[in-house]
Formats: sequence, C-alpha cells, structure tokens
Amino acid sequence: MSSAKEPGVSLEEFRLMAERAGLGMTTQELEDLKPLYDLYAQHTEILHSIDLGAEEMGMTFHPDWPPAPHA
Repeated sequence: MSSAKEPGVSLEEFRLMAERAGLGMTTQELEDLKPLYDLYAQHTEILHSIDLGAEEMGMTFHPDWPPAPHA
C-alpha cells in the first residue's frame, strides 16, 4: 500500500487503478487527480466507520424530483 510519509495510495497504485479502469490518463492527469481521490477516500473511510446500528437507512432516487414547475 502507501508509505508512511504519503497519505492515501501511492501514485503508482493510483496509476494501476486508472489503468485497470481503462481510463488511459497521462501522468499529469493522474498527478492532478490523485489529491482529490485521496481526499474523497478519507471521507469515504469516515462514512464507512459510522455505526448506525438499527438506524441504517436505504436511499432512493426519484428522477422526477424536484417536480418541474408548471408553465
């Protein structure tokens, strides 16, 4: 995984993930995107660590929300 001095994944690990996903990104694109990936990975880790117990909820998506204003 990552080294102790580098938070998140290493640039090489990030490059491998992008290659596996078929993104075909340049080194510059990877370097620009990696800080955002690391930030969102930290936020995701926090969300996954929350113990909602019996209060877990399911999310739904309503494509017509909010309702369009009537003309």
